[in-house]
Amino acid sequence: MSNVFGSVLAFLTGLLPGFFLVFNFMFSDVISLYERSLSFLIVIVVYLVLGAAFGLAGRDNGRKWSIWLSLPAVIFALAYSVNETGTIVINLLYASMAIGSAVTGASLGAKLIKKRKQ
Repeated sequence: MSNVFGSVLAFLTGLLPGFFLVFNFMFSDVISLYERSLSFLIVIVVYLVLGAAFGLAGRDNGRKWSIWLSLPAVIFALAYSVNETGTIVINLLYASMAIGSAVTGASLGAKLIKKRKQ
C-alpha cells in the first residue's frame, strides 16, 4: 500500500469511529461513572483493533497511518471543546485515548507481522 493511499484510507476509516464513537460519547449525557468508563473502554478497544489492522497492513508505515486514523477523533474533540468548554478535560481524554490506542495497536500489529516473517 502506498504512503499517500494508506494515509487517506486511514483518515477516511477514522471518520466513522471518530464521529459515531468519540463524538457521540462526548455529546451524549453520561450520568454514571460506569457509563463513562465503559465508553472509554470501547474507544480504547476500537482504536487498538483498527491500529493493529493498519500496523499489520503497513509494517513500517503503521504508526504514521495510526496518527491519521486517530486524527478525526482529535478534530471532533477539539471542535466540540470550543462550544462546550466545561467538558474540555473529558474531550481531551477521548482524543488522547484514540491517539494512544491507535499507535499502540499499530506497534503491536507491526511487531506481530515481523514475528510471523521470522
